[in-house]
Amino acid sequence: MFDLNFFMTYNLIIVVNIIILSSILLFRRKNSKTNVILGLIILCPGLNFINNIIILSDYIYKWPISLFIFQGTALTYGFLTYWYTKSMLGQSVSWRNPWHYITLIGIIIDIAFYIEFKLMPANKQHEYLTCLFDKMCYPWQMNIINFLAVTVWMGYFINSLLITLQHEKTAKGFFSDIDKINISYLKNFLRLVIILNSFLIILYSTIQTRYVEYFVIPSLVLSINIFFLFYAFHKNAIFSKQQYCVLLNNSQSLEKYKAFEEPLCREIKELKKEIKQKKYKLTEVEIEENYKKILEYLEKEKPYLDPTINLTKFSSALNACSHNISLTINTKFNMNFFDFINYYRIEEAKKILNMYDVGKYSLENIYQECGFNSKSAFYRAFKKFTGITPTDYLKNLKNIKLQKSQEN
Repeated sequence: MFDLNFFMTYNLIIVVNIIILSSILLFRRKNSKTNVILGLIILCPGLNFINNIIILSDYIYKWPISLFIFQGTALTYGFLTYWYTKSMLGQSVSWRNPWHYITLIGIIIDIAFYIEFKLMPANKQHEYLTCLFDKMCYPWQMNIINFLAVTVWMGYFINSLLITLQHEKTAKGFFSDIDKINISYLKNFLRLVIILNSFLIILYSTIQTRYVEYFVIPSLVLSINIFFLFYAFHKNAIFSKQQYCVLLNNSQSLEKYKAFEEPLCREIKELKKEIKQKKYKLTEVEIEENYKKILEYLEKEKPYLDPTINLTKFSSALNACSHNISLTINTKFNMNFFDFINYYRIEEAKKILNMYDVGKYSLENIYQECGFNSKSAFYRAFKKFTGITPTDYLKNLKNIKLQKSQEN
C-alpha cells in the first residue's frame, strides 16, 4: 500500500512535530522543572521514530550504534513518567525504587548486546541489521530489550499511579481544596498513559506489519502527545517557576504534617518515639474535649468560609496538634478534613440558596461566599453532599415556594 519512501517521510514529519511540541515545554521563559520533564516525556518516543528513519533510509548499515542508543533511551520513558509524578507532587525521587535498578539492568544489557554486535563478523552484522525488516528473523536481542522496556514502563506507570492515590488520601486529610495541587490532573494523566500504552503494546505485539510500526504507531503517539499537551494547559498544570514554588510550599506543609514537624505536634512526635507507638491514638476524653472545641469554633468563627483553610491553620486556632484534630474529625464526624470543611461550606451554600434573591445573588458568585476557590469544586461538593446540582436544588426550592403560594 505504501512504499518505504512514504514511511520514511511520514516518520520525519512525526519527528518534527514531536520536537515542536516538546520545545513548547522545554524552552518556556521562567520555566519549571515539571514542564521540562513533561517535554522530555513527549520527546522520548520521538527518538524511536528517528531510529525508524535511519532504518528505512538504510543508514542503519552505516550507523548501527543508533539502534542500540535509541533502544536504550526508550527504557528511560517509564522513569521520566515517575520523575514527573514525584515532581508534580512536590516530592523528591526515591532512589530505593526497584524499577530504577531494573531500568539500569536493561541499559547494561543493551550495551552488552551492542558489544556482542561489534564482535560479529561483517556478514553477520549485515544479516542482523537486515532482519530488522523481517519479523520472522527479528533479532532476539531486540525482543529482550523491547520486553524489558514494556515491563519497566508499566511498572513505573502503575507505581506512579499508586503513589498519586496515596498522596491524594493524605492531602484530603490536610487540605480543604485539592484542586490547587493538581491531583485530579495527575491521576487522569497516569490513567491515560497506562491505557494508551497498553493499547500500543497490544497493537504492536499482535499486528507486526510495517504499516503498523511505521505509520499507525507514530500517528497514535503524536495524537497522544498533542492531547497530553492540550490537557496539561487546560488543567493549569503548566507552571511558571513562581507557580511551582507555590506548589512546593503546599507540599512542604503536607510533609511537615505527616512528619509531626508542626510546633504543636513535636511533643507528640517525641512521645511516639518513647513508647514506640506505630499508630497515634487519643483517649475518649481527649476526643470529646477536642470535639467541643471544634463545634464551638465552627459556630463562632465559621473557618470553613476561608478558602485557604487547611488542617494546620484550623488546629492552630484551637491551640491543638493537627493530628489530634484530624483524629477527632475522623472519629466524631466520620470524615477526612477535606470532606468535613466542604460539608460545612455546602451547608452554608444551602442557607444562602434558601434565601435566594435573584437581584442579590447569582450561582456564579455563591461558591466564593462559601469558601470555595472554583465553581467546579463547588458543584462537585454540592452534588456529593446533596445528590443534586445547585441549579436543580434551586429549581426544587422555587417549586416548593410556588406550591406554598398556591396553597395560600
